[in-house]
Amino acid sequence: MQGAPPARGSDFTANHTLKQSRNPSSSGISQPTTARWVAIALPVLTVAACFLGGATQRWSEAIALGCFALLLMVAPPRFSLGPVLNTIAVLFVALACVAFLPARWFFIPGWRTALTNDLGLNLPSTVSLQPWLSLDSLVVLVAGLAWIYYVTTLDLHLRDVRMAARLFAAGVIALAGLSVFLFLTQRALPFWHAPLGFGPFPNRNQTGDLFGISTVVVLGCLQDDFRRGHKRWVLWLVGFGILVAALICDFSRAGILILIIGSAAWLARLAFRKWSGAGVAIAVSLLLLLLATLLVFGGETIERFHLRLGTEGAVDSDYRWLIFRDAWTMIRSSPWCGVGLGNFEGVFALFREASQRVSRSLHPESDWLWVWAEMGWTAVALLVIAVAIFFWRVRPLHEGTNQRVRYAALVGAFLFALHGCVDVSGHRLGTFLAGTLLLGLAQFCPGPAGSQKRWPPVLFRCVGLLLAIICGCWFFGLRNAVPLPGYVGVENAKAGAVPANRGHRFDEAISLTDRALEWAPLDWELYFLRAAARIGRRDAPIRAVEDFRRARFLEPNSPQLPFEEGKIWLGWQPTLAITAWREALQRRGATEGGLYVKMLAEAKERDTTVYESLRDSAIGRPDLTLNYLEDANEAQFTTALGELFRNDPNLSQFTPAQTERFFLLWARRDRLNDINQAVAAHPEWLKFGWREVARYHANQNDFAEAWRVVRRYATPPVLPAEAVGVSIPDLEQKVYAKPGDVADGYALYRAQFGAGRTDDALTTVRHFTDRPGAPAYFHFLEAEAWAAKENWERAWQSWERYRRATEAR
Repeated sequence: MQGAPPARGSDFTANHTLKQSRNPSSSGISQPTTARWVAIALPVLTVAACFLGGATQRWSEAIALGCFALLLMVAPPRFSLGPVLNTIAVLFVALACVAFLPARWFFIPGWRTALTNDLGLNLPSTVSLQPWLSLDSLVVLVAGLAWIYYVTTLDLHLRDVRMAARLFAAGVIALAGLSVFLFLTQRALPFWHAPLGFGPFPNRNQTGDLFGISTVVVLGCLQDDFRRGHKRWVLWLVGFGILVAALICDFSRAGILILIIGSAAWLARLAFRKWSGAGVAIAVSLLLLLLATLLVFGGETIERFHLRLGTEGAVDSDYRWLIFRDAWTMIRSSPWCGVGLGNFEGVFALFREASQRVSRSLHPESDWLWVWAEMGWTAVALLVIAVAIFFWRVRPLHEGTNQRVRYAALVGAFLFALHGCVDVSGHRLGTFLAGTLLLGLAQFCPGPAGSQKRWPPVLFRCVGLLLAIICGCWFFGLRNAVPLPGYVGVENAKAGAVPANRGHRFDEAISLTDRALEWAPLDWELYFLRAAARIGRRDAPIRAVEDFRRARFLEPNSPQLPFEEGKIWLGWQPTLAITAWREALQRRGATEGGLYVKMLAEAKERDTTVYESLRDSAIGRPDLTLNYLEDANEAQFTTALGELFRNDPNLSQFTPAQTERFFLLWARRDRLNDINQAVAAHPEWLKFGWREVARYHANQNDFAEAWRVVRRYATPPVLPAEAVGVSIPDLEQKVYAKPGDVADGYALYRAQFGAGRTDDALTTVRHFTDRPGAPAYFHFLEAEAWAAKENWERAWQSWERYRRATEAR
């Protein structure tokens, strides 16, 4: 795009010159030491990990890391990153290992003391409350560091770097195309678990991160091929469009922002490289074209950027910021070295106040906060220094150094790190491999052959061997339900305890959970499963109560947990069932989940004592009171009604919609006399109970009063537009010609009624009410005509037919 493209042999010349200037050896030439197949294997492994559900589950993580372990053993790194980065890496691993030191060496937080003294949890003496889970996480951490070391010390031909970037971009384009196809056809692969049905990752933000940073690489490949005169730049343009479409379907704001910022960064370098006014104009035009495309085709994805300032949905009340606030509270209440790898989820549940919701939060919505919470502020400082050094090592970015592709990879890596401030893509293996691979491709060549060291191959082969063994154990442990210490053993224990409880093998369930709790003492599900098994075995209730109490403490937000506990106590310990369900109703989200209605159904069938107590739980809560009244029998309804009026005689706690629903429920009991007396005592209730009052007067044969109430409070139907300037004879001819034309029939009725010809109007409207399938509003018009004739009984009967017709529709 700027000047003539270089000759095809310029890559070798540039590579030769650069390496010769950095290697004053006798030969003057340093050939790349990394085999070309490695440049193929790395992007293929990265895309494959993303394809396997983002490698977010242990089995897919084991496959991806196992393949990398083989790569480490076959072709290990041969260059050193230098003393500074090596020292940072060693210190980072050391900080992770602090979790295995005695906790008494550090500050003991109050929440840890409460877990031990108040709940009686059997916690280890180490800083990490779950050292086996920390060990699992440490393995993944070491594998991640090895991957970063590997990709940032690659010594490849310039053409191999371009090939790796193109393979990565092409692979992600193919993945995006597959995602769009499956989304449009409403299908999904069995190992994809996206909540919105799009993309391989369970979280749309990780999918958006992957596709967003890949768009920048695609633009770099497009520019590079255009400069070299390769026509495949057209294919990259098509691929860019596929990625944009995928980002729109993904419904992620982060992905769109990465796309816009990355494209702007690419266009800025393109425009200002030679400071051309025409280049700036073209770059701005392209960016505006991209924004216009997003606005036109973005749909609901673009609408998510609406800030709604001054409303409840404003940015300052966004859920992510509430998570940040609680995460910061947790960090301040923990030792300076953090709570240990793998412990964030279990500990964070104790600190959720501002971000309290029904769903459990698995992470702090930020890679950097996650590292801070589990490893301490020193680990974050080391990461910042390492990232700065890696970005500094990208220099130089001048002609002959793959500057276009490397710059695009640099922008992608930078946006990946930036996105980590508000998301956890760095903690998901698929996106981590992608973001750090771009960091490696952006690096300048690591050094001449003279800088090769003997220790990197030995060290990383050992790491690869150990990693291969561990990944093999993880994979086969999951497939064969082997009780391995760590995440695999915990998941296998849960998977085995559930069917054991259902099959009344309670001793087996208790044995499984006991062993798993040695590895994960903060896992509330294990306490719940063990408590259920103890109830099934009819142990002393106190032991089950203790386990349920632990489970509720470790999961203090979800109302489903105490609800399920109450179900287990039904029919055996009604008092404990009532206690559990009262806590469930106190938790946020209980009403939205319809738990009270489920409680009524369960208790009516299994425990009448608990059912009666649920009436007391509804006192002072109109929404629950209405649910109880709807479900109660006649005697229960009468009792609940009396308590309601004693506690709230004016129904002041009810909203207008709730008051109207209350009268409908009351009317179903055919107690119209009681309703009429209540409305007479409270005339302001007539606007809510007018239907029932009208029915009462109709039952008393006072049809005039019944119609008066209906005409005052009933909402008239939506009627067609009236015909203007058409005479009654003309309208009569039209109706005679087309007897089924409702528009002409309505126009004739309205003309006759307006002219005072009520009998003719009544004849016209009854012509349509006698026809099947006629609009319901003709019954309303008939009632209106009978009322004009002061035939109140016929008016009421026509109104009742109108009401039934509208309710049926």
